[in-house]
Amino acid sequence: MRQPLNIIGAILPILVILAGCGNAWSPSPTLAPNQPNGSSPLASAMVAMDAQLVQTLDAVMTDSSHSWEGRRLMSHDFLALAPTAASMINGHFEAQAPIYHLAIEQFNASPSAKHYNEVVASCTQCHLGTCPGPLDRIAKREMREDGS
Repeated sequence: MRQPLNIIGAILPILVILAGCGNAWSPSPTLAPNQPNGSSPLASAMVAMDAQLVQTLDAVMTDSSHSWEGRRLMSHDFLALAPTAASMINGHFEAQAPIYHLAIEQFNASPSAKHYNEVVASCTQCHLGTCPGPLDRIAKREMREDGS
């Protein structure tokens, strides 16, 4: 006789919790956002830059002549944007941000695989001394010498 009461005692709190959620049960789960607390302006600009790199490389690779002509990248003033954490702004970041800006200017003045890779390299160099988390992702943006 005690066994059914133990089962009910174990299940009842779960049912109470589920009933109190206020949401109807759904067979499809609700996924949490990638950045539940939102992204900082600096992080958002870097994500936008990454998207531009992907789009530019894809456009060149799908172009039958693999032409870089007319390609442009939008520059972001990383020094003027608020970071996710104040500790991310250090001397290395402050020295590298202008180099990134110059690489963008050089690419826009003369789009080429070499100048594109210099933009990617400027991202890598900055992240090496500031925030190494995205280094694997950045490495995937490089155009390899074999054209891939």
